[in-house]
Amino acid sequence: MSKYNIDYLTVSLGRFKSESVTTTGEVLNTFAAILPELYKATCREMRCGDGLTMRVSQYGISVSQQYGTALAHGWLYSVQLSGDYWQAIERNRGAVEGVLSGFTVWRVSRLDLACDVCVPLEEWREYCKVAFTAGYSLNGMLDARTVYYGSRKSQFYTRIYNKTAEDGKHYPAPEGFVQIRFEVEVHRVKGELILAHAFDSDFTDRLFLFRAQYSAKNDSTGFIGRYFAAADAGEKIKTVKRVLGNLESTTDYIFNAYAPYISATLHSQLVASRYKDIEVLDKKGKKVLAILDSELLTAEGKGGADDGHCGEQKTAPFDAERSGQAD
Repeated sequence: MSKYNIDYLTVSLGRFKSESVTTTGEVLNTFAAILPELYKATCREMRCGDGLTMRVSQYGISVSQQYGTALAHGWLYSVQLSGDYWQAIERNRGAVEGVLSGFTVWRVSRLDLACDVCVPLEEWREYCKVAFTAGYSLNGMLDARTVYYGSRKSQFYTRIYNKTAEDGKHYPAPEGFVQIRFEVEVHRVKGELILAHAFDSDFTDRLFLFRAQYSAKNDSTGFIGRYFAAADAGEKIKTVKRVLGNLESTTDYIFNAYAPYISATLHSQLVASRYKDIEVLDKKGKKVLAILDSELLTAEGKGGADDGHCGEQKTAPFDAERSGQAD
């Protein structure tokens, strides 16, 4: 069970494996089908936005037809599942992953991870005051302010806000306290495989903690560190590519940075086809591949790489032609 919840997901889809689902409305119904019966009974009819988009706003499901470059590369639909939807299905990642498995291919392009903590109101006010004077981006008034870290255009975008002020009915708190949400928005970046593990709760828990710890470094009040940045986050997840001086350090960096999914990459069709003839590799490439293979065999000998999360891929093998396409 994950400590941190998915609160928003955007995923691109190929075609459905059977011919029974061919329209945006039918795609929407596949996701609505896993709503509990109580929600289905009260669910209003889906609405058509512009002829290409179908949505049920009440439960946060929206399905759009793809166009342009995305369509040319085989992506037929884009699906957005908001916080209302995840709340209705009780944050059941497995159920959503089961729906996605009915499509020939799928790829997550945005993932929001969230954690709610009940804190003293005075501590929240003090944190907002210091964040404001430190020059961080704020929105809203008084106790309902939102503090932002990072840019919407970057891979990670973080916001902290008063959930009780936003929705006191569903997020109540005792007198003198409020529920504060720390939310990490992760975007797909060309060449990165992080969002291929959106349904791996161990991986996303580590990802959330490291982003919280990153934000906590610049928080002089200690607010983020006390409530969101646990000390036992484990091995660091590296996401930024950098140039190192020699082959050994480069190899170590690659393996340590991408250990959670290196075995999945090695088993992908892309690697299998590109390196089928080992002679096409230069000397440096052969050595890197040999070291990674050695690490993989060692991990498998201990009972499977990455605790079983990198065995059979749930998504389609990484495709070179799709690695740079738009969502």
